[in-house]
Parts: sequence; C-alpha cells; structure tokens
Amino acid sequence: MAKITKLYGTPPYQEQDGGMDDYKKKLFRHRAGRGAKYLIGAAVVLCGFLAYSICSQNKTYTSYETVSTVEHSSTVNTLYTEYNGKLLKYSKDGISCIDSQNEAIWSQTYNMQNPMVDICEGAVAVADQQGNIVYVFDAQGAVTEISTLLPIQQISVSAQGVTAILLNDSTVSWIYLYDKEGNKLAESRCSLDETGQPISIALSPDGTKLAVSYLQVQEGSAASCVVFYNFGSVGSNFVDKIVSSKVYTDTVIPRIRYIGKSICAAISDQEIIYYEGAEIPEEKNTVILDAEIESVFWGDSRVGIVTLGEDTTAENEEEAGRYRVNLYDTSGKQILSRKTDLEYSQVKLSGKYLILYNENECEIYNEKGVLKYKGSFDSVIADLYKGNGHNKFVLVFSDRTETIRLQ
Repeated sequence: MAKITKLYGTPPYQEQDGGMDDYKKKLFRHRAGRGAKYLIGAAVVLCGFLAYSICSQNKTYTSYETVSTVEHSSTVNTLYTEYNGKLLKYSKDGISCIDSQNEAIWSQTYNMQNPMVDICEGAVAVADQQGNIVYVFDAQGAVTEISTLLPIQQISVSAQGVTAILLNDSTVSWIYLYDKEGNKLAESRCSLDETGQPISIALSPDGTKLAVSYLQVQEGSAASCVVFYNFGSVGSNFVDKIVSSKVYTDTVIPRIRYIGKSICAAISDQEIIYYEGAEIPEEKNTVILDAEIESVFWGDSRVGIVTLGEDTTAENEEEAGRYRVNLYDTSGKQILSRKTDLEYSQVKLSGKYLILYNENECEIYNEKGVLKYKGSFDSVIADLYKGNGHNKFVLVFSDRTETIRLQ
C-alpha cells in the first residue's frame, strides 16, 4: 500500500502554546522595529524640510540669474500694473493684458488723456480721469463701455464687473452705479452744502455695498463723514439705502477701500479705520499713525503704509532708514515693519512679497520683513512682480521683459 505524504503539516508553532507566544513576540518586535525606522526616517525628512524652509525664509540673496528674456517695445508713457499673475499694460492709446512672454491675452484701443485703472479679482475698469469714458473687462477681455456727461474723478469696480463712478463739476458731484452690461443701477447727487463733497469711493467685491468718504465743513473746520450704502435687499429698508455712517471731526479721509468681502479700510492723516459687516458695516478698529504718511498701498487683505522714519542714525543698521514701511492685516494687526533708505517711486505687494523700486534700484522683502534681495539694474524699471516658481520674479523694462531667479 502506497504511503501518503501530507502536503500540509501542522506548523511547529501550533504544537505548543509556548512556541506560539514566541512567534508572536518576534513578529511584533519585527513590525515595531520596522515602524520605528519609518518614523525616524520621516522625522529626519521633516526636520530637514523645516530647516530648509526656515533657512530659505531668512536668506538674503545677493545676485540673480536671467531665466528668460522677451524683447518688446513700449511708448514712453506706458504704465503697468499686476493683474492675476499677469500684467496690464496701458497708455493713452489702449490697454492690454499680457503674460510674462509679452503675449497679449486681450486688448482694447481707446483715446484717453489720463487713463486710470481699478482691479477687483478678475474684473478691470479703465477710465479717462477728467474725461468721459470707462471700459470694463472680465478675465476673458469681454468689454462694456460706459459714457458720462460730467468729468470722471474716480472709479471702483467689483469682482462681477459692477462699477461705481464718481463725477464732478464745479458745484455738484454725482455717484453712478452700473451693472456689468452698462445699465445704470443707482445714482446720488452730492454737494458740499448738503451731503459734503465725495472724495473717495470703494465698492465691495460683491458689488452690493458702496463706501463713500465725504468732505464736510463743520463750524469752520474740515470733517469727514464715511457713509455705507447697501444696494441689496437689506438696503431697501433704509432711507436712501444708507445703512450706516459716522462723522470724524477735524479729520480728512482721502482714501477708502475694501480689503476683503466684508472689511473696508479708511485712511486719514492720523489713523487707519477698519469697518466690518456683511450687510451693515460698522467701525471695528482703529490704528493710530504717529508719523507723517508718505505712501499708501493695498494688497489682498492687507493695508500698507509708508511713513517718514523717526531715526536715521540708529546704531543697529537694520533700524536705520529714512522711511518706515508698515503692513497691517484686516484686523489692524501689524505684520511687518521695516525701515529703508531707498528713494522709491513705487511700493507694492506682489504675492507674499513687499517690493519697492525706483528707476534703477529695488528691494524685495518677504512678509516676515526679511530682505530677500537688494540690487540695481542698468535699465529703467517699468514694473517688477513675483513670477511663477521659487524665487522667480518678472522685471519689465521699456524694451524687454526678463524672468529672473534670485540666487
């Protein structure tokens, strides 16, 4: 009779309970050891990444390499402004949206003596200051044309293309509101004797609220009144759609702007005033300014103020400088404060970087206030903004555009 051999015998560790326990212990130690190696490796990688990030954030670069150069030509009076990672190029003859390769995405010709631009997300409005024409564009370049009878003083555009226009003549001012098709939505007549003289307007990103700073005369002294209009359903319950207002005596507020969906900032010569409210904006906070304002600039959820520096002979070189640049968030918290001696002609926020430049020199800081680059160029700078990629910036000159990488 043939002998049958078992193909599957009973494993040794099943023959005795002690053997089973030893096996489990060895298996556990093996898996635990392997897991510990993975954790240690991951920790080393994470620590290395954090160390690199900290080092990169605090590093100051002294040179750059030119990654690409695109030649082009521009008229003497051509102006540039950053727009959604691209560039708006505009002059008396027209406006175009171009990329870093100087390729036009859209363009429009016109005839303006003093073009001015306002941007909100993907919407762009360009108007002839003291003229009578406004063009409104979306990200694809679709255009709406608005004509006015009175000279244009200021414009403000919302993300949807709703546009507010402040018009002035010798005795009376008007504020008009238009939808994205150019249809008139609302109008308001203003005079110094009745409401005060409107000197600054700001439309909310959703186009439903309008902030206006009025110059008034009270008891022989200048005063300001900040008024908020609501053109939505809430505003219909208020007289003249005015949902809130506040008078500031002995104060002139020449600048007001929305820096968030429901947050607005007004700037006088003494302070920054923050307002907040989705439907009925109210004063939320103030930041007292103890030095003379030289410049005001804006960014996404940021207010930038340049003042005259208090001390130009500080022992610490980093504390010396003719100008002090302060950056505030939507709550009024100061998130950056740096001094500089650069006699700048432009100061701006681009991405997460603070950029100052004049005709031939520039300074670039990150939002922590670390100087990333300081240098000069042979050609006159028309614009400088953050490019796509680590440490990449785009330099615009009159005859070429260069993408550079700090190193």
